[in-house]
Amino acid sequence: MIRPALLALLLAAPTAAEPPAPVGARVADFTLPDPSTGKPWALAEQTRGAKATVVVFLATGCPVNNAYLPRLAELHKQFAKDGAVFVGVNSHPADDPAAVARHAKEHAIPFPVLKDDRAKLAGQLAVERVPTVFVLDAGRVVRYKGRIDDQFSPGLHRAKATTRELQQAVAAVLGGREVATPFAAPAGCKLTREREPVAAAEPVTYHKHVSRIVQEKCQDCHRPGEAAPFALLTYKQARGWADMIREVVEAGQMPPWHADAPPGHFANDRRLSAEQKKTILAWVDQGCPEGDPKDAPPPRAFKEGWRLGREPDVVLTMNKPVDVPAQYLYGLAGMPYQYVPVGEPFKEDTWVQAAEVRPDFRSALHHVIAFVVPPGQTIMDVAGEDFGRHMLAAYVPGDQPVVYPEGLAKLVPKGSQIVFELHYTPNGKAGRDRSSIGLVLAKKPPQMAATTDAIFTEKFAIPPGADGHVVKAARTYDRPVTLIALTPHMHLRGKSFRYELVTPDGKREVLLNVPRWDFNWQVSYLLAKPRALLAGSRIECTAWYDNSAANPVNPDPTARVRWGNMTWEEMMIGFVEYMEERPAK
Repeated sequence: MIRPALLALLLAAPTAAEPPAPVGARVADFTLPDPSTGKPWALAEQTRGAKATVVVFLATGCPVNNAYLPRLAELHKQFAKDGAVFVGVNSHPADDPAAVARHAKEHAIPFPVLKDDRAKLAGQLAVERVPTVFVLDAGRVVRYKGRIDDQFSPGLHRAKATTRELQQAVAAVLGGREVATPFAAPAGCKLTREREPVAAAEPVTYHKHVSRIVQEKCQDCHRPGEAAPFALLTYKQARGWADMIREVVEAGQMPPWHADAPPGHFANDRRLSAEQKKTILAWVDQGCPEGDPKDAPPPRAFKEGWRLGREPDVVLTMNKPVDVPAQYLYGLAGMPYQYVPVGEPFKEDTWVQAAEVRPDFRSALHHVIAFVVPPGQTIMDVAGEDFGRHMLAAYVPGDQPVVYPEGLAKLVPKGSQIVFELHYTPNGKAGRDRSSIGLVLAKKPPQMAATTDAIFTEKFAIPPGADGHVVKAARTYDRPVTLIALTPHMHLRGKSFRYELVTPDGKREVLLNVPRWDFNWQVSYLLAKPRALLAGSRIECTAWYDNSAANPVNPDPTARVRWGNMTWEEMMIGFVEYMEERPAK
């Protein structure tokens, strides 16, 4: 049992070095409904005789806690036989009891998950994020509060954990020992608190002010079947995630955009304006008033299944499925890239005006690249100096499909076959993926042809612990071309990326600057006005890397990092898409 002197210390006012309340406090009995059984669940009754109790706060739409569900199932299996009781609590206002029960069944959660209406229990225990776990001893005293381990957090998906706080805390309590680390800050989704609307000099309501911003800036991804983990199509959904919305909007994390160019420079710039940001923050701070539904704009109409604006002419599907485990297998640092042929070789030269990769097991896919492999070659053959020219389309969360205007298209030569490169990130739920690509074909051979170049170098070694390591690559164009889009690519140690144009007369111009690289959001930056380059123009790409321990997503700051396909290795690529007139035959 915990020593009285330590208990008194923990119940005193915390200092910076002490764990926060309620560590050291006794949790009062509570009774909450179990939506899966329809029966009440009482803490005192259900934990009578238990040596340890684990209470974990969850939400159905949080990808961080969903990634941890297999880990929680493992720990339940490990410790239940030794006298530990596990129970989940859902306090999220966006989740009704039916959603809680459905989520528990879909993920095969092996312990009860209760519904905490209006987040009363979460408020009593000062829960700010999900997942947050509590480990109680036999006397229901909190011996540990915090994260499960350090493998997952928003924007972080390590191949394996480097800490085991929850596992070690349960083992210590079961063994009658003090918990070495009584608190580790949770790093998950912000839990929204129920709040009453407050009066304001300039009232902001959802239907009159906020709904239009959400439609324009959020719903492309935040709707069923798309990249975001939860929908934002209704007032109830937006209100349920209000605190999370406030956090990411205030920090500039959402909508995802990382270029520092002025508004209007890129056609797909999705940043909030200063006025839009002010409106959303005011709405949350005023208590998320709904307003009059008559003030709302008509709902956006989305094309079911495709974002091309029309049904594709051709849909090609992976020739075999890929089974994705719920989590990384023990002994592996990650899931290797998969390379899967799609459809059959093309019987004739085909001009593609639009292409969209449509993921099947979307929640576990980090990216898909659709390569065009020429006849007589393999996917490994195209990974050479000009591998960018073999790229037809790609899928990464938050990016848009390739859609060219009339008269511009990309060629798939006769006899070529599409091969998908697939990068999976297991997310807590096993599944089978069989993704597809939809193609819109040009009605006739176009006047302009689109091409993708990869400006890159494999010749680098990032030293252990280095912050700000620089890698450069460049390409000179011996003919006039017109730039369409720029897409930087690095992995987890990527810090920032810049494209510069050097004109034939020596003048320099920044084409794209990404001061804060994020591996989870790899955007193609589409120029609002295509940029004509003279023959002899040179594009220089500069990448900065952070291999230090201060980089929160760094897989291993002690490693010397070189080029490689896997996430824990690195790449330095500046993709450049351009168009030029087709040569006369």
